[in-house]
Amino acid sequence: MRHFCFLFLLAIMIAGCAKPQATVVLPPPPPSPAPPPVKEKKEKKEKKEKEEPPPPPPVLSSQVGREEEEQLRQKAEDRIRGAEYMVGQIDAKKLVTDQQEILTTIRSFLSKAKEALAIKDFLRASNLADKAKTLAEELLRTFR
Repeated sequence: MRHFCFLFLLAIMIAGCAKPQATVVLPPPPPSPAPPPVKEKKEKKEKKEKEEPPPPPPVLSSQVGREEEEQLRQKAEDRIRGAEYMVGQIDAKKLVTDQQEILTTIRSFLSKAKEALAIKDFLRASNLADKAKTLAEELLRTFR
């Protein structure tokens, strides 16, 4: 009888401790608005092309003295010249597709380096020119 009472009390305790959990039903998200007509996008692009290009972003660089600035400028110009010389030695007609992509990347780096020089961001110009020169050296090694 004791076992029966013990089991009965145990069953009541277990049943008494269990609480039904509430379920939360979220409403479906509102429908997304329809995309604008394609014509408007084309018209906006045409208007933007007719307008003047935006001014270059401000240069965020550390303050350096004139001497260090001149060294950075000279270093960037030297690297640009070196990379351009190497690119001049490459016969683009003999390159396979992957090599042509690398050559395009080199030219892109050189173009961006020159733009950085124009806005006096010498550190960025030097970094871009260095990347172009390194890629050009690698391309020349595989080409020869």
